[in-house]
Amino acid sequence: MTLCKKGFIGAVTVIAIVLAMPFMASLYVNLRASSQIYTSVADAPAKDAALVLGAAVYGSRLSDILRDRVDTAIEIYKADKVKKLVMSGAPHEAKAMANYAEKNGVPTDKIAEDPKGLDTASSVKNLTAKSVVIVTQRYHLPRALFLAGRSGIDAVGIVADKHEYIKIYDFKKRELFATSKAIMDMLLFR
Repeated sequence: MTLCKKGFIGAVTVIAIVLAMPFMASLYVNLRASSQIYTSVADAPAKDAALVLGAAVYGSRLSDILRDRVDTAIEIYKADKVKKLVMSGAPHEAKAMANYAEKNGVPTDKIAEDPKGLDTASSVKNLTAKSVVIVTQRYHLPRALFLAGRSGIDAVGIVADKHEYIKIYDFKKRELFATSKAIMDMLLFR
């Protein structure tokens, strides 16, 4: 085999590995999290708090995806599965989520706001509760649970998919790369 052929084969191999990494990372994280994900509030175990991960807010109106998360968290609270709700996101997201939960029957003193939860990793890092139910959509739960586990938090997740979402394929693509980044961060920065 000539040196040129060996170089070509090596380059193709490296490219194939790089292209496969997001899928391998996603598969690893999804398999790890599968036993921690619940689709029913009744089946979810009791924990100290529910961590509600932020998403888009339009003025004071929650996006469909965020409203589904907060509605699911309210259900968990009303089912006595958690003692409090932690609304984590950008300042306007955390405030809008807290206001929505309060208007829907959750006492103000049972709602904590984390206005520094600008991404999933920050939301997990900012937690003071030692056991949580993470509330988000199915596509997002494996990475959130992976990050919580790496932080030593006893966490399970509850699926907050109550509707079909217009941009779901964009969200899933973004999540694929965010999961790869989480794995790389873990490997490089432990």
